Amino acid sequence: MNKQAQGFTLIELMIVVAIIGILAAVALPAYKDYVTSAQGSGAMKGVSTFAQKIPTCIQTGVGCDTIKEEVNANPKFTDLADEVTQDEGVTLVWTEAKCKLTASFSDTGSVTYLMEKAGTGSDEDLVLCKKSAGL
Repeated sequence: MNKQAQGFTLIELMIVVAIIGILAAVALPAYKDYVTSAQGSGAMKGVSTFAQKIPTCIQTGVGCDTIKEEVNANPKFTDLADEVTQDEGVTLVWTEAKCKLTASFSDTGSVTYLMEKAGTGSDEDLVLCKKSAGL
């Protein structure tokens, strides 16, 4: 009697499972690093939206009336309690799952940035956050 093949052998299935396991072992850490880097660059991009508006307001008083509303409309920012006004510094805080970026605008309009770990972030995540934010 001539018998036709019916399905896969156990060894074939084990090889496929091993290949999928190897791919997952490589892909998951790379994906985690990619997500963390995206959070760091997203934080800098979100804060840099105000990198010209706030110094202009602080130095000249132009455009101050809409900044608080714009910042508070974005859930990633910590809400501003006070209006941004001329000759007064302000601090913006952007928080992601693993990265927290603080931008401190002085009363002269200069800005300094500080990246910190947030939530589930580790020291390695902080390095990736800083690197992707350009700090």
